[in-house]
Amino acid sequence: MRSSIAQINLRDALAIWRRNVIVHLRVWKLNLVAPVIEPVISVLGFGLGIGALVAAKVSGVSYLSFVGAGLLSITVLMRAMFEMTYASYFKMVYQSTYDAILATPVDVESLALGEIIWALTHALFDTIIIMTVLALFGAATFPWALLAPLPLLVGATFMAGLSLGITAHTRDIDAYNLVMALFFSTMYISGAFFPLEVLPKWIQITARILPLTESIELTRAFLTGRFLPRHLYAGIYLVISAVVACEWALRSLRKRMVA
Repeated sequence: MRSSIAQINLRDALAIWRRNVIVHLRVWKLNLVAPVIEPVISVLGFGLGIGALVAAKVSGVSYLSFVGAGLLSITVLMRAMFEMTYASYFKMVYQSTYDAILATPVDVESLALGEIIWALTHALFDTIIIMTVLALFGAATFPWALLAPLPLLVGATFMAGLSLGITAHTRDIDAYNLVMALFFSTMYISGAFFPLEVLPKWIQITARILPLTESIELTRAFLTGRFLPRHLYAGIYLVISAVVACEWALRSLRKRMVA
């Protein structure tokens, strides 16, 4: 069976991306508020607030640096998820944007990739803002921090692909209540706010299966410079997960829009 990724027309996908950029530029001021305010409040609340109660280092770094990586990862992955859930659902169902695009020579696979690239663009934009905030608060000082967007973007690719696939199977917008509940539940066992080692063994195993966990740990490694041999395997697993999620998203959207 031919891969859906192989059927993508990159030129058409970039045209979809440009369309999203043009729309975004009309409301960019409103969209700028959340990624600026949220990380500042989160760093103040978690990093400085709770961090003041944590005297010892956490996994060899200050709690501010530890939780800063978690907050960065969660916020960026959440941005990719929201772009491919509620935003995509509105364009697919209520606004019929996808139907209008597919009435042109653009195929479903190119449309899906264009949407995923846009989600990554938005995620990268948030990454730059939040990393600037973390650097100002002293949570990202290691030179490798400049490469922290790499695992974040791979993780965001996984999240965008998974979310778009879910959207393609969603018939009622209220179903996203379950999606959000699952995301925010797994967020607390993914090592964002405390080390996995303090959790029961069976939860640690479950957490390791989640690409979310690997994205957070790799981001933290780049921000703090504390690399471990298992991070290589984590990176490979994250890339494979992202490819599989995108393939599923492309196939699912074709089934939804063409069937």
